[in-house]
Amino acid sequence: MADLLKKFSAAAETVKSNNNPVRVCVYGAFREHLKDINPDDLPENIQIIYESVRDRLTSVRPKGDIGEDEAGYLAEDILHMADVLKSNLKNL
Repeated sequence: MADLLKKFSAAAETVKSNNNPVRVCVYGAFREHLKDINPDDLPENIQIIYESVRDRLTSVRPKGDIGEDEAGYLAEDILHMADVLKSNLKNL
C-alpha cells in the first residue's frame, strides 16, 4: 500500500505542478507514475476510477490527446485516488 501511495502522491504533485497545460500534466502523471499499476492492487472503491482514467488516456491517438476540460476531470480523479489511498493508509 505504501508503494501505491508513493506513486499516487508523485502523480498528484505532477498534476498540481502547473508547469504545463493540464492535459500535459495529467498524461505525464499517468505515464510517469501510474501506468504500471495493476487495478487489482488498489482498494476496491477506486479500481473503476483508475481503469476509467487509464482507458481514456490510452485509448486516444496520439496517447494523451485529450481536451483541457476532460483533463480537468481526470486530474480530479487522480487527486481523489491519492486522497483515498492516504486515508486508507492512516486507517491501517
